[in-house]
Amino acid sequence: MKRVHDSLQRVFQRSRIVFWYDPNEEWREAFHAFTDDTVTRLEVRGNEFGTKVRIVRDPNPAARFLVYVPSARPPDGENWLLDLLLQGHEYKADKASLVLQDAGLPEEFRFLAEEHAGFFRSEARLSALRDMVSPSDQARDLRLKMMAILAGTAVEVDALLLHFLCASVETPLHDPVVSCFKASGLVLSFWQEVERHFGYSATIPSLRDFAVTLFRGANPLDASTPQHPHARVFLQRWKDSQVARAAFRHWSHQLAKMLQIEGAINSLDERNRIEATPLAESDTFEIFDKFTLHRLSGLFERNAGAADIRAAIQKRRGSFWLPDHKHGYAALEYALELRELLASAELTMDSIDAGLSRYVGSWWRIDRAYRLCMWNLRHYNQQQVMERIARWADKAYLNNYLLPLTDRWSDHVRTMTAWQCLELPAQRQFYVRYVKPYLDRGQKVFVIVSDALRFEAAADFAQQLQSANRWTAEVEALFGSLPTYTQLGMASLLPGQKLTVDAATATLTIDGRSASGIENRARILNLACGGRATALQAEEFLELNTKTDGRALMRDHEVIYIFHNHIDKVGDSASTEAKTFDAVEEAFRELELIMKKVANINGSNMLLTADHGFLFQQEEVSAGDMTPLPAADEWTYRARRFSIGRGIPSSTAVKVFSAAALGLIGDWSAAFPTGLGRFPLQGSGKRFVHGGTSLQEVVVPVVKIHKARADDTDSVEVELIRVPAKITTGQLAIALYQDKPAAAKLLARTLRVGVFSKEGTSLSEIKTVTFDSSDDDPRCRESTLVLVLSPAADAFNNCEVDLRLEEIVPGTSQVVTYKTHALKLQKRFVSDFDDL
Repeated sequence: MKRVHDSLQRVFQRSRIVFWYDPNEEWREAFHAFTDDTVTRLEVRGNEFGTKVRIVRDPNPAARFLVYVPSARPPDGENWLLDLLLQGHEYKADKASLVLQDAGLPEEFRFLAEEHAGFFRSEARLSALRDMVSPSDQARDLRLKMMAILAGTAVEVDALLLHFLCASVETPLHDPVVSCFKASGLVLSFWQEVERHFGYSATIPSLRDFAVTLFRGANPLDASTPQHPHARVFLQRWKDSQVARAAFRHWSHQLAKMLQIEGAINSLDERNRIEATPLAESDTFEIFDKFTLHRLSGLFERNAGAADIRAAIQKRRGSFWLPDHKHGYAALEYALELRELLASAELTMDSIDAGLSRYVGSWWRIDRAYRLCMWNLRHYNQQQVMERIARWADKAYLNNYLLPLTDRWSDHVRTMTAWQCLELPAQRQFYVRYVKPYLDRGQKVFVIVSDALRFEAAADFAQQLQSANRWTAEVEALFGSLPTYTQLGMASLLPGQKLTVDAATATLTIDGRSASGIENRARILNLACGGRATALQAEEFLELNTKTDGRALMRDHEVIYIFHNHIDKVGDSASTEAKTFDAVEEAFRELELIMKKVANINGSNMLLTADHGFLFQQEEVSAGDMTPLPAADEWTYRARRFSIGRGIPSSTAVKVFSAAALGLIGDWSAAFPTGLGRFPLQGSGKRFVHGGTSLQEVVVPVVKIHKARADDTDSVEVELIRVPAKITTGQLAIALYQDKPAAAKLLARTLRVGVFSKEGTSLSEIKTVTFDSSDDDPRCRESTLVLVLSPAADAFNNCEVDLRLEEIVPGTSQVVTYKTHALKLQKRFVSDFDDL
């Protein structure tokens, strides 16, 4: 009886007049036991007219009545109370009726309660369905809502499928559709909905069979299974879902094996395998990206045009598998850049100054392209597919650049009587030229000295800074002190006049004071700055409490030197020198942390410099690059790229400078192997070296960095061009135009493009496009795009819809609308047959 009363209470929430026909009078007791102060109970037994008058003439228009009729409902033509019955609700207390009333459904859906009795046994499910019921719902709509309640998803077929595809990953031989819907009799209804949306039908439908059909249709190598338009939309949604993307990866790998995709690729005719591919931009299977990289590596090896290879890489930018293969594509792009730079470089010079000018002007880019190519190859870690690129890059860099450049540079070094030039300021002038002007203006300055941060790396880092908001970076160069080793390089950045090198230990004093170690360097700085300078290690600086110790450091000092050592620490060891280029990238990350901390303690002026550069090649150094030490009267200190002694003879393989010729105090001379030569030294590394005279070792960077208080970056603008006024088929072709080339302070913009209803319902696949072209040719900044409509679009035919460009707010997962363009969705009747 309680369930009947509770059911009546829910009915009265929707209707104020409730009729209860009870021909067997089995519910009379329940009628009389029902109590509610807001409901008037009326019993009809031959008093229809009086009952009608009582209800109609009640002064309260919101009065509620429970009309109990202890007889069967009469035919409408004989029912005196029909008008009131039609205004109200006919209540029934049988099991099916109670279920319908509890769910807020009319009697016409009685068959649903009978067919899906298992669903309605749960009060929680009834309550959830009651909250979702809409007056316009049909049986199909209600079944879909019931499925969504059982699965715990949104009320849509795509959401249900994603839920089940994710669930099946853990139990591949178990069909979650059956487990979820069988007890409620909804399995067949589910597959009918899937057929309606995807055109999928099978004698015995199953989730695994559906997945096979879905992936076969998305395989451009298999023409036997046509792809339903909505399958494209669904697959894109699946890959874009942060929750479901792991399941896509699992299914894709499993079905690639089952469908023998690798065999299909291998069976492509030779022309397709080498020059073209039917894969286009498909990312259904990871092997498509592997094949693309294999093919492009072959094209590179055959000296194919760079534009074609770059265009093919650009097509893979939107691949689901890009995070797994981004280093492979990047390595190929930097190999192309290296090839182009080598082809255009004229490695000639008629003087020391000309060589320095050309290196600072352009040649350093070759070092950077090689470094980034090899770094990406190392991180891609796919030696077999990229072996040809790695082998070419090593040989081309060494034979076509490093060897000829150092040989021609060494020809001019041999003629020098003193280590000096006109083109670049000497490294010894760093303090006077760069630090002192800040003091003269009453400004504070931070000097970050990164050990072995060579010029090309510093220039690369500066370019990255230029693209960051509120940062400016200007790169200049100094002529490094010789020998190019840490003790002398660090001392050359400090104030002082006379540098003395101990011939036995290679340690330094400045004006008689030791320059070894942080404490001694801090004393030299403090003396020159009247007690308002200090020096500390990068690790110590990063550990400072920003609000207390950091602010105190800033308050009490005008000049703060921060010594950072990562590249040299990694490269200068035989056991880790192979990771030199990894160390450069890690150094960038650490330098950025240092700079941000400087900014956090209100420092705005920074100078980034180095003690020296370095030579590095990824492949092993050949025996021919080992230069024997000449017979000298005495050797007091030995290193790979320089050695100190007395009575050293010069030769074509060895250049000798006296201490005085190097601007240093001492009664010794230093010997330097010319070209790429290394002196033999037991136990030290050979691939990473410094101390010598090469351009990569002696050109020292100075990056003038400033942190502004106002934003100074923007993103490129994107315009919609060639957009039709109407969508008349199942897809929409558009063109988008990037208004200006991407540059230092004009950044790339990534947009999600799709068709939406005015209420925000997605009506098509959503594609992500990155606009990052730096090409000056406007034609190269135009992109074409085809969007396939989903079945959801059918409900909006003959309506105005929006082509929407969205972007993700940086640092968040929030999406905002960038631009919209209204157009009419007006699919013709015959368009329904486009795919037949």
